[in-house]
Amino acid sequence: MPEPQWGSMYRYRREFFEYMHAHPTFASAAPASLISTLASFPFDSIKSRLQVKDYPSAWKCARAVVREEGVKGLFRGASIPLITITFVRTCSFSIYTGTKAWLSARFGPNAPDQLWRIGLYGAVGGMTSGTLISCGSAPFELVKVQRQLEYLIATQKQKAAGVQAITFKPQSGFRAALDIYRQHGGVRGFYLGFPLHLCRDTLGSALYFGLYDSLRSIGNRLEAQDHAMRLPSPVLSFMIGSSAGMLSWLLVYPVDLLKTQIQRDALAGAPRRDVSSVFTTIVTAKGASAPSRYSVAGIPVNYISRLYRGLGISALRSFISHGLNWMIIETILGHLRETQKKETNSAAILDYLDFQ
Repeated sequence: MPEPQWGSMYRYRREFFEYMHAHPTFASAAPASLISTLASFPFDSIKSRLQVKDYPSAWKCARAVVREEGVKGLFRGASIPLITITFVRTCSFSIYTGTKAWLSARFGPNAPDQLWRIGLYGAVGGMTSGTLISCGSAPFELVKVQRQLEYLIATQKQKAAGVQAITFKPQSGFRAALDIYRQHGGVRGFYLGFPLHLCRDTLGSALYFGLYDSLRSIGNRLEAQDHAMRLPSPVLSFMIGSSAGMLSWLLVYPVDLLKTQIQRDALAGAPRRDVSSVFTTIVTAKGASAPSRYSVAGIPVNYISRLYRGLGISALRSFISHGLNWMIIETILGHLRETQKKETNSAAILDYLDFQ
């Protein structure tokens, strides 16, 4: 006798959610990464341009990109992160959660009233994740930077060669990767600026996950309290994620600025410079205002501010990207937990039926 249709649908639905429950990191991180990356990519593209060229403002930079390259210029290089970000972030979350589980087993589990332990475990998990993931993500990010800046790189090369009429033809991601391989020493070329990339990802991930776990713990306490000003869970997740993203990015932004400039110069065929040389060039740029009488480590404050060129648009990118990322992740995980409860109850009620 053929199996009842409703029973078959129940079985497939149950198998689907069993798979999702068995792989919660993939089920939540994959769609969250795709959506947040696509939504924030134009801001990331503008940020990269602001880091290597002195535009009057982010808005004028965006207008220049649209005028010179069209709207698609804001999404140039998006295919690379969209393809790789799911794998990279899923691995990153897996390493982060796995490290925290190991720390809990080795040194004791987190307690809601031990905020220092929650933040420390998150920071160590993030540091481990950032260090390991950066080794695999560096080549993809270099290709992304090359695609984002290929118009500026092309014009820089042609001006250096004395070409009057500037011409530009966009490349595909594959072609860009092939050119890097051929022109910069094979596989080694994909690791241009890698020390700064490693430093940014290690320090940034430690700060990011440490801050997120700390803020999430505080958010859990607020949600547990019964008061009129309590935010809806998705909104609270968005605010916690965006806050952690912006605060951690604020601290590591100068490292990212130096990395992008070094990579741009290398890709454009300019003479190689070390980090100290690029740093000195940025903070002592010609035409800038006189040094401020206030200083940090002997560097005038207004000179240090030059290391944060493009920070505003980058903060907006972080606000959107990390807010959406955590809102989607926590919404999916919460839905999976609720579904698991319902499926358990349904299985108990319908246990007398044989769907095998």
